[in-house]
Amino acid sequence: MPGWLYHRDKALYFQRESGLLYCRDSNNELYELHQGEDYGGTLTVRGDAATVSAKGQASRNVIINDLHRAAASMKLDFSHHDSPAAMFAVYDASAGRGEHAEAAAKGLHMQLLPRLAAWRGRWQNDRLQGVLAESIAQLRQEIAPERGVALAVALLLGGRLTMAATGGAICMIFGQVGQSDGNVDNLEVLGPENEDAEAMTHCAVLEDSHLGALLTVKGVRTSGLPSARMRALARSHVMADRPRAGCVALLEEARKVGGEPPLVAAAVRFNWSGSRGQDPGKRLKTDTPPNGLTKVRCRHLLLRYAGCQALLGDRRKKPTRTVGDAETQMLHILPQIANGGPAAFTAKCKEISECDTAMKSGDLAGDLGWLDRDPAKNRKVPAAVVRAAFFLAVGQVSDLVSSERGIHLILRTA
Repeated sequence: MPGWLYHRDKALYFQRESGLLYCRDSNNELYELHQGEDYGGTLTVRGDAATVSAKGQASRNVIINDLHRAAASMKLDFSHHDSPAAMFAVYDASAGRGEHAEAAAKGLHMQLLPRLAAWRGRWQNDRLQGVLAESIAQLRQEIAPERGVALAVALLLGGRLTMAATGGAICMIFGQVGQSDGNVDNLEVLGPENEDAEAMTHCAVLEDSHLGALLTVKGVRTSGLPSARMRALARSHVMADRPRAGCVALLEEARKVGGEPPLVAAAVRFNWSGSRGQDPGKRLKTDTPPNGLTKVRCRHLLLRYAGCQALLGDRRKKPTRTVGDAETQMLHILPQIANGGPAAFTAKCKEISECDTAMKSGDLAGDLGWLDRDPAKNRKVPAAVVRAAFFLAVGQVSDLVSSERGIHLILRTA
């Protein structure tokens, strides 16, 4: 038409007079293209999860710290969505839902991302809630039309967190210590237990008073732990940037008061800093270390578990503890070494670490040497350990880190 240009490859219309770009919807109506805003100068996010299995049944979790990258791998245009963009979800395998939980973990983001990519305008809260509920409903029809699926999911797009839950699962937001007003510590989405019911959803605009989010399943929620206690358990570890430790602590206490495995929990940390838009054009990847270092030096403490990869030439007795047992043991060690400094780390490393590095003399106990940012250049050190090391400040102790070798705690020394 006069005054308009069309870009065939991008399916975009340009109006000369206004200088605006437009797309067409399913009804062939034009709507304005939205360019995603970058909240990277204000907000970064990281999440992790923990599970407790039972008799071959394992609840599942999916942590996608960068949806822009995930969408690109599916050849989807995600540039109209704000960043950071992430998805965190837990899937309940209790009551014989093991196969359903595994299928849902593989399928929900595959349902959700194409729907999020299809509409390239500005997303209102109700549209986000609707597409999340629609994706869950379609997933249910495909994998469990009679029994339904039990899950909790949190979708972060810029400064908004859209939550959904089904099957008695729960998603909640929590604030800093001492912040317990209704806008911070009382916001939660509880999934209906009726298998025919639609997912409960809510979209929250995040503020810097929000510290994080917690997602877990019915077995934890009905164990006897009130919501305030669940928030407190997660908060104490999330504040120290250890979301996985927070999940392990929650699951351990839930089991003590009657929670029956399989159980799963995911925790998310919101990091607030700077001012929005202070770095235009630069998108901070949420799984990219925030420093520009190319090498760091670290020490670690290792507990092995049944089925983990043995070290070459290791003749020690094979471990019999489960992954959960190793995580719980590390959780109890964590306060001692996090608060005791390098000396406490050295002493505990020599006492219990199951890595050959623990036998090094003096302060070198557990030393991994200088690690390169590229995991491929550290052949003897698991990639998960290398990635975690680059997020640490000097003197900081890491979250629980799982690798093919076992469960690690890492101390950055330089």
